[in-house]
Amino acid sequence: MPPAELSATDHAIIEILQREGRTTYADIGSRVGVSATAAHERIKKLEARGVIRGYQAEIDPALVGAGVTAFIFVSQKAGPRSPVEELFADTPWVQECHHVAGEETLLLKVRAESMPALEHLVWEIRALDSVERTRTVVVLATVFENRPVAAATVDASS
Repeated sequence: MPPAELSATDHAIIEILQREGRTTYADIGSRVGVSATAAHERIKKLEARGVIRGYQAEIDPALVGAGVTAFIFVSQKAGPRSPVEELFADTPWVQECHHVAGEETLLLKVRAESMPALEHLVWEIRALDSVERTRTVVVLATVFENRPVAAATVDASS
Protein backbone atom coordinates (compact mmCIF):
# COMPACT_ATOMS: atom_id res chain seq x y z
CA MET A 1 0.00 0.00 0.00
CA PRO A 2 1.50 3.36 -0.96
CA PRO A 3 1.91 5.99 1.74
CA ALA A 4 -1.04 8.32 2.21
CA GLU A 5 -0.73 11.80 0.74
CA LEU A 6 -0.35 14.00 3.80
CA SER A 7 0.12 17.73 4.17
CA ALA A 8 2.67 19.28 6.51
CA THR A 9 -0.23 20.10 8.84
CA ASP A 10 -1.38 16.47 8.80
CA HIS A 11 2.15 15.34 9.66
CA ALA A 12 2.32 17.86 12.52
CA ILE A 13 -1.04 16.67 13.89
CA ILE A 14 0.04 13.03 13.68
CA GLU A 15 3.29 13.85 15.51
CA ILE A 16 1.40 15.59 18.31
CA LEU A 17 -1.15 12.78 18.70
CA GLN A 18 1.53 10.09 18.80
CA ARG A 19 3.26 11.85 21.66
CA GLU A 20 0.22 13.28 23.45
CA GLY A 21 -2.91 11.33 22.53
CA ARG A 22 -5.14 13.18 24.99
CA THR A 23 -4.36 16.65 23.65
CA THR A 24 -7.41 18.81 22.95
CA TYR A 25 -8.41 19.89 19.46
CA ALA A 26 -7.90 23.49 20.55
CA ASP A 27 -4.32 22.79 21.64
CA ILE A 28 -3.55 20.84 18.48
CA GLY A 29 -5.06 23.60 16.34
CA SER A 30 -3.07 26.33 18.03
CA ARG A 31 0.16 24.33 17.69
CA VAL A 32 -0.31 23.67 13.96
CA GLY A 33 -1.91 27.02 13.04
CA VAL A 34 -5.53 26.03 12.45
CA SER A 35 -8.78 26.36 14.43
CA ALA A 36 -9.93 23.67 16.85
CA THR A 37 -12.73 22.83 14.41
CA ALA A 38 -10.29 22.46 11.52
CA ALA A 39 -7.99 20.27 13.66
CA HIS A 40 -10.98 18.11 14.60
CA GLU A 41 -12.02 17.73 10.94
CA ARG A 42 -8.48 16.84 9.86
CA ILE A 43 -8.20 14.22 12.61
CA LYS A 44 -11.57 12.69 11.66
CA LYS A 45 -10.41 12.48 8.01
CA LEU A 46 -7.11 10.86 9.07
CA GLU A 47 -9.09 8.32 11.11
CA ALA A 48 -11.50 7.64 8.22
CA ARG A 49 -8.55 7.05 5.84
CA GLY A 50 -6.96 4.62 8.30
CA VAL A 51 -3.88 6.78 8.90
CA ILE A 52 -4.84 7.04 12.57
CA ARG A 53 -5.93 3.55 13.60
CA GLY A 54 -6.78 4.18 17.24
CA TYR A 55 -5.72 5.53 20.61
CA GLN A 56 -4.36 3.73 23.63
CA ALA A 57 -2.80 4.31 27.02
CA GLU A 58 0.90 3.57 27.47
CA ILE A 59 1.24 1.12 30.34
CA ASP A 60 4.28 0.19 32.46
CA PRO A 61 4.44 -3.60 31.84
CA ALA A 62 6.19 -4.34 35.14
CA LEU A 63 3.46 -2.62 37.14
CA VAL A 64 0.75 -4.80 35.58
CA GLY A 65 2.60 -8.10 36.07
CA ALA A 66 4.29 -8.33 32.66
CA GLY A 67 7.85 -7.29 33.51
CA VAL A 68 9.68 -9.86 31.36
CA THR A 69 9.94 -8.98 27.67
CA ALA A 70 11.25 -11.36 25.04
CA PHE A 71 11.38 -11.71 21.28
CA ILE A 72 10.63 -15.19 19.98
CA PHE A 73 11.61 -16.15 16.45
CA VAL A 74 9.33 -18.90 15.14
CA SER A 75 10.21 -21.25 12.27
CA GLN A 76 7.26 -23.04 10.75
CA LYS A 77 7.42 -26.55 9.31
CA ALA A 78 7.50 -26.98 5.55
CA GLY A 79 4.20 -27.81 3.95
CA PRO A 80 0.84 -26.11 3.68
CA ARG A 81 0.92 -22.88 5.57
CA SER A 82 -1.09 -22.94 8.77
CA PRO A 83 -2.78 -19.87 10.20
CA VAL A 84 -0.65 -19.89 13.35
CA GLU A 85 -0.77 -16.07 13.36
CA GLU A 86 -4.47 -16.30 14.21
CA LEU A 87 -3.60 -18.24 17.37
CA PHE A 88 -1.10 -15.57 18.36
CA ALA A 89 -3.61 -12.79 17.63
CA ASP A 90 -5.91 -14.34 20.23
CA THR A 91 -3.14 -14.76 22.82
CA PRO A 92 -2.89 -11.83 25.25
CA TRP A 93 0.80 -12.32 26.10
CA VAL A 94 1.80 -11.91 22.44
CA GLN A 95 2.11 -8.15 22.03
CA GLU A 96 3.34 -8.12 18.42
CA CYS A 97 3.58 -10.61 15.54
CA HIS A 98 5.62 -9.90 12.41
CA HIS A 99 6.33 -11.97 9.28
CA VAL A 100 10.09 -11.77 8.75
CA ALA A 101 12.58 -12.64 6.02
CA GLY A 102 15.36 -15.10 6.79
CA GLU A 103 15.49 -18.48 8.45
CA GLU A 104 12.54 -17.78 10.72
CA THR A 105 8.96 -17.16 9.64
CA LEU A 106 7.64 -14.98 12.45
CA LEU A 107 8.95 -12.65 15.12
CA LEU A 108 6.84 -12.35 18.26
CA LYS A 109 7.20 -9.76 21.01
CA VAL A 110 5.89 -11.35 24.20
CA ARG A 111 5.42 -10.27 27.81
CA ALA A 112 5.46 -12.54 30.84
CA GLU A 113 5.35 -12.06 34.57
CA SER A 114 8.50 -14.13 35.25
CA MET A 115 11.17 -16.27 33.64
CA PRO A 116 9.28 -19.49 34.51
CA ALA A 117 6.18 -17.98 32.86
CA LEU A 118 8.26 -17.11 29.78
CA GLU A 119 9.60 -20.66 29.65
CA HIS A 120 6.02 -21.93 29.75
CA LEU A 121 5.07 -19.62 26.86
CA VAL A 122 7.99 -20.83 24.76
CA TRP A 123 6.98 -24.46 25.36
CA GLU A 124 3.37 -23.65 24.40
CA ILE A 125 4.60 -22.22 21.10
CA ARG A 126 6.91 -25.17 20.47
CA ALA A 127 3.99 -27.56 21.05
CA LEU A 128 2.04 -26.14 18.12
CA ASP A 129 1.85 -28.59 15.19
CA SER A 130 3.07 -26.12 12.59
CA VAL A 131 6.08 -24.91 14.60
CA GLU A 132 9.43 -26.48 13.75
CA ARG A 133 11.59 -24.53 16.21
CA THR A 134 11.89 -21.30 18.15
CA ARG A 135 14.72 -19.00 19.12
CA THR A 136 14.21 -16.65 22.06
CA VAL A 137 15.96 -13.41 22.93
CA VAL A 138 15.26 -12.09 26.43
CA VAL A 139 15.29 -8.32 26.94
CA LEU A 140 17.58 -7.24 29.79
CA ALA A 141 16.54 -3.57 29.74
CA THR A 142 14.45 -1.39 27.46
CA VAL A 143 16.03 1.91 26.49
CA PHE A 144 12.95 3.09 24.56
CA GLU A 145 9.96 1.65 22.74
CA ASN A 146 6.70 2.81 21.17
CA ARG A 147 8.36 5.81 19.56
CA PRO A 148 6.27 7.91 17.19
CA VAL A 149 6.30 6.61 13.62
CA ALA A 150 8.60 8.60 11.35
CA ALA A 151 9.71 7.14 8.06
CA ALA A 152 13.42 7.13 7.24
CA THR A 153 14.01 8.78 3.90
CA VAL A 154 16.90 8.89 1.49
CA ASP A 155 18.00 12.16 -0.06
CA ALA A 156 18.20 11.29 -3.76
CA SER A 157 20.42 14.30 -4.45
CA SER A 158 23.29 12.93 -2.35
